[in-house]
This record gives sequence, structure tokens and C-alpha cells, in this order.
Amino acid sequence: MAQILESFVDAAATPVERVATTRTLYDTFARGLGGLGLTAIWGLMAGAAAPRLALANVYKVPMVVALSLLVALPGVLVARHLLRLYVAPLEIVSALVASVYRASLVLLGFAPLLGVYAYTSQGIAPLLAQGSALLALLYGGVALRTELARLDAPRWQLWSLGGVAGVTVALAMLQLVALATPVLTLPTVFGGGIEGVLR
Repeated sequence: MAQILESFVDAAATPVERVATTRTLYDTFARGLGGLGLTAIWGLMAGAAAPRLALANVYKVPMVVALSLLVALPGVLVARHLLRLYVAPLEIVSALVASVYRASLVLLGFAPLLGVYAYTSQGIAPLLAQGSALLALLYGGVALRTELARLDAPRWQLWSLGGVAGVTVALAMLQLVALATPVLTLPTVFGGGIEGVLR
């Protein structure tokens, strides 16, 4: 793993810059894996009433989150270029991953309660699952704003970049959830993608 991280570090950089870049890469990688693990726990609890569904959610929910970031990343990097934002792409990726990690902590907080409701109340569990997911998305947006505010760039450019990131991640996630359905034991409007939400 150390060799993979070192391949991203600029050989012409000073030793201090190389250490800082390697540390950022390591932190981003660790937060990314940690966030996916936390979303897997939420997925397991969301499908607690049906063991097969619960096990499938262990990979489906993290897959939706990871693919949403990958689908949104090119648009975010193009927006960075068009806004003439002189911030390293690694810093933007790190901010995105940190915001997803914080959003996954919200999901982890709801996971035990969701597990109880998924097992005992088929009517309320989907509402709780959708509510916790929407709250996590909102908090992820706030966390992204906080992470981007730490970067050394004009605020209007960072706000614009954050808006592009938030919209593209949300749109990608909305469609990818439709591909991963069923995640919950009862169908929801989100299972139909954007068409299901707009009906």
C-alpha cells in the first residue's frame, strides 16, 4: 500500500511536502474505507427483516455510495477547471471523501434503531430508513461546505464547486439507488429513480 501511495506523490516536492501529500492520501483512503464500512452496517440493519436482503445490502449500499462519488468526480473536477480554482485535485477528493465519511457516521447512529424497526415494524422502517438517509445527505452537504472552507481559495468559487458536487452526487445516488433496489423490504419512491420521485 505504501508503494501505491508514493506513486501519487510528486518526486520534485520537498520532503515535507511529500510527507504531507502521503498523509493526505492515507487519511483519504482510510476515511473512504471507513465510510463504506459504516454504510454497510446501515444496509445490514435496513434489511434486518430479510436475511438475504440484509446480506445483499452489505455490498449494495456501499456500492451506491462509492459509485455516486465516482460518477460525480469528473463533473466536480471539470467545474474546478472552469472556475479556475487553483486547488489540487487531491484536496477536493479528500474533502468529498471526508464529507461522505461524516455522513456515514449519521447512518451509523441510526443503524441500531433502524435494525429494531426493520425487524419489528415493516410500515415504519422504510420511513425511518429514508429519513436517516436524507439526514445523512444533508449533513454530508454541510460537512462538504466545512471541508471546502478550509481550502485556500475565494469563497464564491468554493461555494460554486460545493454546489456542483452536491447536485451531481445526489443525482447520481438517486439513479444508482434505483439500480440497487430492493434495499428495504417495502418499495419506496426512490426505488424508481428520478422518475419515481418526480411522479
